[in-house]
Amino acid sequence: MHNDIILHENEIKANRMMALVLNITFVIVAITWILFEVGFFYIRIQYRGLMVFNLVLISMVNSVSRYFKYDKGWIKFALMISMIFVCAVTMMTLTYNVTLLVVLPILLSVRYFNKKYTIHVSVLSIIIFFFAYVLGANYGMLDLNFVQYEPGTTIVTNDAMWLDDAVRDLPYDSMRMIKNTIISNYFVKLLQLIIISAASFQMVVHCQELLQKEKELAESTARIGAELEMAEKIQKDMLPSIFPAFSEREEFDLYASMITAREVGGDFYDFFMIDDSHLCLVIADVSEKGVPAAMFMMTAKTVIKDYALTMSSPSEIFTAVNERLCENNKAGMFATSWIGILDLKTMIMQFTNAGHNFPMIQKKNMPCEMLDKKHGLFLAGMEGVVYNQDEIRLSSGDRILLYTDGVTEAHNAKAELFGEKRLMKILESMRGQNGEDVLSAIIHEIDAFAENTGQFDDITMFILTIK
Repeated sequence: MHNDIILHENEIKANRMMALVLNITFVIVAITWILFEVGFFYIRIQYRGLMVFNLVLISMVNSVSRYFKYDKGWIKFALMISMIFVCAVTMMTLTYNVTLLVVLPILLSVRYFNKKYTIHVSVLSIIIFFFAYVLGANYGMLDLNFVQYEPGTTIVTNDAMWLDDAVRDLPYDSMRMIKNTIISNYFVKLLQLIIISAASFQMVVHCQELLQKEKELAESTARIGAELEMAEKIQKDMLPSIFPAFSEREEFDLYASMITAREVGGDFYDFFMIDDSHLCLVIADVSEKGVPAAMFMMTAKTVIKDYALTMSSPSEIFTAVNERLCENNKAGMFATSWIGILDLKTMIMQFTNAGHNFPMIQKKNMPCEMLDKKHGLFLAGMEGVVYNQDEIRLSSGDRILLYTDGVTEAHNAKAELFGEKRLMKILESMRGQNGEDVLSAIIHEIDAFAENTGQFDDITMFILTIK
């Protein structure tokens, strides 16, 4: 079905191309006719009317084709037959001067990518041009190389006379002339036509193979697109998406946002209650993009959560997770990550940073600052890494913004980076606003800054506010 649509659209385009060629031919024929009339070229008087036939035929066929918007199955035949007859009539008039016109319809037929059509055009061209060439050789412009006069024949001419006019009424063996023309001239051109027809046929075969590959590629692309859409849905379903999160809790508010650069991404965030009094926060950025990164991301997210539910400290969790992710990691993928565990009773957060962007902490009534602690190499980077941890006490009104480098490394047309300073300025200006509004403001500012340059990396953030 897809291939039929492509062929139909191609046929309409080919019809338009044929009409354009005929229009150009119309202009050339009209100019040639005028030059004939003023004596710039020679042509026998009785055949000048054929030029008018060409002009009328081109006008009529083009008008009909334009009326039907080139979208009828018979239009390609009408246009091509018109082209064949126009070229044949021109050859009959000028004979050996325009023999290259023979190949034009055959070459134009290739544009339709239809083997039968090219064969039919080739056969019809050979037949019609045979008769046109013979008639032209006998009644059009004479090729004196093939005319045999009686010995001693005298040709009388003057300054105002074309040689063809001078010999026109002299007796000669017309049958022998036609025979000579066919054997010595047309036969050679017939062989050329057959070669050109065969080459054109092979071009059509090649074009059809390309169309088939295009069809297969389109089907494969559609299948991959559907699979990516499903993968995108699966990935999004794996991330917490109900906000505000834990609305029943009175100690904190949580909002998150992720905008992938492709259908699926390598960033992820997660938050969950380890028990009734401990909240775990995780954000990570996988080294690659696309499907491989998404697969690694899902593995990393699952492993981190599994260990977080069984181990007591962030450093222990990341040490165990790193060993697990290093196993059979032949692709050499890795992820920067940050994990924090908040004790809701004491409001002390223990955290470990595995090569990730520094979070921003905004203490109540204090300037925003970076939580600039790194405790080890990125996850899956090297076996045997033992991670450290730090802790910070939070109080009412404090908030922490976690993000990936897709935020700070967003760039504009001048290759300028969005940067931590702009991000911190937005956070300061939104002091007192809820987390959802803060994330919306950051995304809006990134879009305005990027100036439609396109998103280069996944943009992932979440914000924790202590009530």
